[in-house]
Amino acid sequence: MIQQVQFRGKEIKTDEFLFFLGFIPYLIIVMLGTTMFPVPRFLFAVGKAFLIFPFAGAFFKKSWGSQFFVTSLPLLAIGAVVWQQTSNTGIIALTVLMMGAYRLDTKKIIDVYLKIVIAIMILAFLASMVGIIPNLQYVRPESGIVRNSFGIIYPTDFAAHVFFTYLFSAYLYFEKRPGLFTALGLFLSFFVLKFSDARLDAITLFLAIILFLMVRFLPSDILHPLAKVATLSTPLACLASYFLTVFYSPKIGFLDAINKSLSGRLHLGRRALNKYGLRPFGQVIKFVGNGGTTKPVSESNYNFVDSSYLKVALLFGVVFILFFVLLMTFQAINRFRRKDYYTLAVLVMISLNSIVAHHLIEPQYNIFVILFLANFTHMQLLNSQENPSPIKESES
Repeated sequence: MIQQVQFRGKEIKTDEFLFFLGFIPYLIIVMLGTTMFPVPRFLFAVGKAFLIFPFAGAFFKKSWGSQFFVTSLPLLAIGAVVWQQTSNTGIIALTVLMMGAYRLDTKKIIDVYLKIVIAIMILAFLASMVGIIPNLQYVRPESGIVRNSFGIIYPTDFAAHVFFTYLFSAYLYFEKRPGLFTALGLFLSFFVLKFSDARLDAITLFLAIILFLMVRFLPSDILHPLAKVATLSTPLACLASYFLTVFYSPKIGFLDAINKSLSGRLHLGRRALNKYGLRPFGQVIKFVGNGGTTKPVSESNYNFVDSSYLKVALLFGVVFILFFVLLMTFQAINRFRRKDYYTLAVLVMISLNSIVAHHLIEPQYNIFVILFLANFTHMQLLNSQENPSPIKESES
């Protein structure tokens, strides 16, 4: 089997070449789908068609470890059942990208992700400033604050892109440039708060700065016990989302206060659970929310669920969300054991952000969703404080 191909005069592994051959056009298309640029619907099908290349790339690996089969085969099975019941191929698409990324360098994948997403964000921002596409502006009725989306479909989606691109940029480079990325994070937190009034994203940006500073400067004997607790961030966040929603009542003072601070998210989640219920393998729900237009959605029609854990459970089923939470938890434990605290910090921030935002399994936002099988050796060697010796790729 051919293990390497020539690309622009350089040798590149066949599986890596095939992965990026499918991943790049797919990411460009789904990323454009979050902007106000007109994207024909058929292009999303074209983007998924390109995933045949990462799938083929999975068969050009030198070998397959048990982790590959234990992760990908159940996900493919779950995805197939969800597809049969809902006609949604989203889980299959994620699994194929995950399989294609098996043992590929996470840094390379994140670098490509950052270049594409940041380039499209800048293009959308500039285009919205000169009137090529609209800069959707929403006004909070109670305060009169203007919220800008800067060429993205909604202000919170713009802020989410800012949050995730900062998170993954800092993930790669905070260790070497802590001052620069601390200042950048503070500026971006202020920017999304000032111009988009995205309070929750501003808060999670600030928390990300704190976590990265802790990883960078805390001594190991203090950091390690904190990191051990952090391995449970995803199941705790998922349980918090579920139980706060299930037990929500406007008659319970502290829950009503939380609901108001979260812009009614608990109320909307509780209403969705009452109306649709949770099923093992999901269901077809047409969520109606703001975005893509400034025309107001009536309160009776608005039914959007922002919490990733609840939304994913409603759309793709309890089986998938539980399996996904297990994947996140095992990944966190694995990173903790290898003293890869930066990766653990990113997993914590994704878990926290997903309580109040719906981008957990969208790779145009959260690229980590396809990296469960990828190679984290680079980050492990960069961040390990006690084991500087090289680690074989097969162990990652």
